Parts: sequence; structure tokens; C-alpha cells
Amino acid sequence: MAIALAVLSVLSLSQNYTQSLIPEANDGIGISNILAYWIIGETQWTQEMFKSFYDQSTYLALLLILLYPVVLLAETKLKRR
Repeated sequence: MAIALAVLSVLSLSQNYTQSLIPEANDGIGISNILAYWIIGETQWTQEMFKSFYDQSTYLALLLILLYPVVLLAETKLKRR
């Protein structure tokens, strides 16, 4: 469940960041979807901040994906005892 939410967050934040790179799409810079708004909030929005949130969420999602097999392995070893 955590991995699914992390991937959904990455997709939402990546869409928000790429949308902010197109000046013709908005009148200024803005949040492009509700999930990105929930994550970022109402701080002073910049493209660099959007990129930072996207990068951090990507790293978190990758970490969760990489840790999943480790947790499964640990669980199976504990069940055998």
C-alpha cells in the first residue's frame, strides 16, 4: 500500500512539475492537481521547489520498492522460527 501511494505521489508531483515548465499553460505558476496541493501546500511556489518535492518523492518511492524484498525475506525468516 505504501509503495502504491508513493508511486501515485511521484506521478502527481511529476505532472505538477512538468506543467509548471510550460508558461503558456497557466497564468503564472500554480498547482496542477489536488494530490500535489496536499503534499506541497500553500507555500511560495517555485519551479525549483516543485522539482525538489518531485525528486524527494522519487527517492522515497525507490527506497520503499528496494526495501520491500528485504522486509519479505525478514518476515519469512521470522515465521520459520
